Amino acid sequence: MAVPAERRRLPRRSLEETRALMLEAATKIVCAGTADTSEAAVSAALAHVRVKQVTEEATRIIRARLGEESAPAVTTGSIYQIWPAQADFQAELLFHLTSRQAQLVPSLSDSVRRFDKAVADGITWQDALNDVLGDNHENHRVDPIYRVMLGFYASAANPRVREALGHYGESFTQVACQAYQALLDAYNLRMRPPYQVEDLATTIASLLDGFHMRWIAGYGNLQDPFGDQDWTLATRAAVTLFDQFTTAAPEDHAP
Repeated sequence: MAVPAERRRLPRRSLEETRALMLEAATKIVCAGTADTSEAAVSAALAHVRVKQVTEEATRIIRARLGEESAPAVTTGSIYQIWPAQADFQAELLFHLTSRQAQLVPSLSDSVRRFDKAVADGITWQDALNDVLGDNHENHRVDPIYRVMLGFYASAANPRVREALGHYGESFTQVACQAYQALLDAYNLRMRPPYQVEDLATTIASLLDGFHMRWIAGYGNLQDPFGDQDWTLATRAAVTLFDQFTTAAPEDHAP
């Protein structure tokens, strides 16, 4: 006769077995979240941002701007007049953050100015590119918005999150292309067929993203292999890529 299920003795799990089981279960939950296409994924990307906290910070900002501590507080009611639900606010905040991050550092105008000055000073394009990308790398290593952006990728299955990230990528690439084209023109270089300047911008951005993340995570071996304090492994790699994607323009195309 079969023993009733409630009377069966199940083997006791050890602490190590329980630990492994819990970690396996939690891993499945975490991984399942990356495939979440619901609106909850937008909230998850910015779950730490609460409307009450935002109104309190907005009140501090406006009072400091006016120099008047008794200025009326920003209320949650005024927020909900603009965004009926917190998820709506978080979705717009997502686009706001990605739009800010899409700006070039150094700026496009500053990059062009530095390239032109480098030519006038007899500086090689390699050093000119290292100078600009070095500043970009240093900025991203400490930029809090960039770190927040990295967290969005875990919720990229959601259409709104993916759209915001796509907007960021496209906007940044457009500006970066202008900067690289300015460098090409300044040093009488051109893209090596079949590469286009968009390929160059996309590849270098992808490379630097990896280096930014490794630096943030505290990985080692990121210094310049040649021991030059003005260079890093990241800028050495980027300059090498630039060299492989480009070539000297024909003499009849010289400025």
